[in-house]
Amino acid sequence: MMETTATQSLVLKHTPVRQGHFLLSSGMHSPSYIELEPIVQDPVLSAAVVQALADRFRAEQPHVVLAALGPDAILAFELARQLGARVVFADGPLGKRSLRPVFKVQPGERVLILIGVIVTGDSARELIRLAQAGGGRAIGVGVLIDRSGSRLEVGAPIEALAVVDLETYFAPVCPLCAAGKPLERRQE
Repeated sequence: MMETTATQSLVLKHTPVRQGHFLLSSGMHSPSYIELEPIVQDPVLSAAVVQALADRFRAEQPHVVLAALGPDAILAFELARQLGARVVFADGPLGKRSLRPVFKVQPGERVLILIGVIVTGDSARELIRLAQAGGGRAIGVGVLIDRSGSRLEVGAPIEALAVVDLETYFAPVCPLCAAGKPLERRQE
């Protein structure tokens, strides 16, 4: 198993942080956006990073790894491969996601949720609800980077490979909006 500090260093080394004014998929605003693309573009790097999550959840014997489409889906596919599980994808914007038509969670299946970057926990909660709707049981949430700034309760234990402290703001009190900086929408 990869040492936690080595894993965190590996993740942070390959996830550049862009600066600007970003609308995150959580609805929060931030001057910083974490890019997962350098990890998901490299199959060897993806496998190495995901190995640490696989090691942390292997004893739970998940049947399914569930993630939203986008960079998380690539990581989920690799995690499922390493765990000998199926992979299921959700599609749509936050708050309106549904499982892709041919993807199902069966009653009694143990489901591991994969989130690339967690901010508010809303994506994890939504994916857990989708798993439960099919009769599955969420056994955990594997996260590459936790930028929430707090201990989140999402309905299953969260295991994060790296934790970073980056500012986020609710839209009505965003100082970047008040300063008139243009907003860029990013799916984090």
